[in-house]
Amino acid sequence: MSEKPVDKIAGIINDHIFENYKKNITIIWNKPPSSNLGDVSFPLFSIAKNVGEKIEVIGQSLKSKIENQEVVEKVELKGGFLNIFFNRNYFSDKVLKNVVKAEKYGKSTVESSKRVIIEHTSSNPNGPLHIGNFRGSVVGDLLARLYKMSGAAVNVRYYVNDLGRQIAPVVIGYKLLKKNNIAPDTKIDLWIGKIYATMNTLLDIQEIKKEIQTKTGKYHINDDLKYKIEPNDKEEIENLLMSSELDEKTKEILLKRTKKLFSVQKALSSKIPDLFNLLRKLTEKEVSDLSSLTQEYIEEYLKGENKQIVSEYRELTEKALSGHIETLSRFNIFHDDFDRESDIAWSGEVKEILQKLETKQWLRHDGRARLLKNDEIATALRYKEKYNIKHEIPDLILVNSEGIPLYPCRDIAYHLHKLEKFNANLCINVIGKQQQSLQLGVRLALYALNRSDIADKIIHFDYEYVTLVGRKMAGRELEYVTPDELYSLAKEEVYKFLNERDYSEEEKSNIANIVSAASVKISIAKIDPNKAVMFDVKKATDLNENSGPFLLYSFTRAKNIIIKAKEESIPIEDIINNCETVEISIVKDEEWNLIKLIEELPMIYKRAINTKRPDTIVNFSFELCKAFNKFYDNCPVISENDEKVRKTRILIVQSTIKALESLFEVLGIDSLEKM
Repeated sequence: MSEKPVDKIAGIINDHIFENYKKNITIIWNKPPSSNLGDVSFPLFSIAKNVGEKIEVIGQSLKSKIENQEVVEKVELKGGFLNIFFNRNYFSDKVLKNVVKAEKYGKSTVESSKRVIIEHTSSNPNGPLHIGNFRGSVVGDLLARLYKMSGAAVNVRYYVNDLGRQIAPVVIGYKLLKKNNIAPDTKIDLWIGKIYATMNTLLDIQEIKKEIQTKTGKYHINDDLKYKIEPNDKEEIENLLMSSELDEKTKEILLKRTKKLFSVQKALSSKIPDLFNLLRKLTEKEVSDLSSLTQEYIEEYLKGENKQIVSEYRELTEKALSGHIETLSRFNIFHDDFDRESDIAWSGEVKEILQKLETKQWLRHDGRARLLKNDEIATALRYKEKYNIKHEIPDLILVNSEGIPLYPCRDIAYHLHKLEKFNANLCINVIGKQQQSLQLGVRLALYALNRSDIADKIIHFDYEYVTLVGRKMAGRELEYVTPDELYSLAKEEVYKFLNERDYSEEEKSNIANIVSAASVKISIAKIDPNKAVMFDVKKATDLNENSGPFLLYSFTRAKNIIIKAKEESIPIEDIINNCETVEISIVKDEEWNLIKLIEELPMIYKRAINTKRPDTIVNFSFELCKAFNKFYDNCPVISENDEKVRKTRILIVQSTIKALESLFEVLGIDSLEKM
């Protein structure tokens, strides 16, 4: 269709208002709650108020303008609404033939002027992805695919946070194991996650013992207890703290940390006894002071001049990333570029940024620490006014008390780097809600640097957390849920279904892989990003729920109609290739309701981009599949005797397939012809 019927009618309304009242207004329409109220409905209340005219007068004049359109069957004016009933055959003729002939239905150029960066996942390279940051992967991938479908040039990036303090102990532990020829016994990122939990626990134990020794002046650290807390040792520390002259708040903090570390140590000793005990023994034997060595590694890697340490960091982080990439590829999620935080640090850009902010007096000094005057910047440079911010914005620490530039400094430089490198006019950072303050601080820093041109292109797309029914999250105790685990849980459920089918093992494996990935991805993508996700594997894999399997099964049903029609010698290719000659005949509501939804697809894409609500695409997919299944149950295709109706229904099925293929491409799920 060269012009959508709704857009054409909206244009008629807009032209009429301008011609008679000399005003341009936004025309709003909606889908009526009942088919008795039309196919689309235009509320006239705001129009009448805007032009100072009675609703009845405007309604009657518009009614006479619209009802003579070929696509319109009739127009009714009821209760301040202009209800439009389309000519079903005319409308369906235009929709079905347009969809069937389209190379890729829903593909458009509406965003062709956009160059969009989408950064997502960006998990620390010290363990596996967990379902929290994986939600960002799912949402980011969906956004990237949506913009591509809408014609934008899209660059998907992953920011590798390889300078975090917690990385250094992992590098040291990995090196110790490699030196002693200890090979991974599981997927590499899971293995690194175990090293991370162990080495940071050993480091924290040493450091809290040092702190207790310094603050009490009485505690003695035995060499064989440097990296562990035995029950007697714990009791000694607690008694010493309770009887010390330290203030109550300090006692409480130290006691709480000691108890927590004892609990973490116990958990790791139980969950990964061999690796935990081995790493502790190797550390006791080969590292005299883990705290000092950690600090040395942090400082040397930050400088980037020690080739040996740089090589060790890079090896470890590359291994972790390879595990992330393996996991993401299972769900058809891919990145174009990987950017390292360390490369930004070594570029010298951070120093330049701090000097400029200092010169402009946008930094507050607190000893050696430097804080960005966020609220002052936002007020003086009218950021608050522009973005309607009413609250006071806390300062952001850019340099810590030791004089070391922190993560936000490098993030400021990174945004300048990535937007200029891709020449982007939009940058969407898909990052959890907990980073709202930091993301705002980065944009304000760019304003302070006179780079509002960059800052105003940045959107922080935040999202809430994900949990698994019956599980908690605590990475240091290896209490986290990975996407791989969700995939495995889904696969177990899928095989319960497949084992009842007479498929070959190869077929079962292929179906299980595709259905499991779709189950996990869709269960996360369908939820409003501002709401938490509670993953329930039973619901995620249930064909009778709004689920990935439900979408895949609906597609399979549609494909099977075409396959069986060919087996019955119905000339499918001829009907599809010569669809212009088919005389459309719509005889049932189920046909009509499905066609209207298919026609709506391009608008759904456009709306999802404008509202930044990718979950609406998933839920539209459910709506479309439900409409198709009603069509399937009530509108026979192959056995239909009326040739015009049969050919029409073949085009309806083919259009449904084309619509679902488009949706599946945006959702990033594979399709199946057998399920």
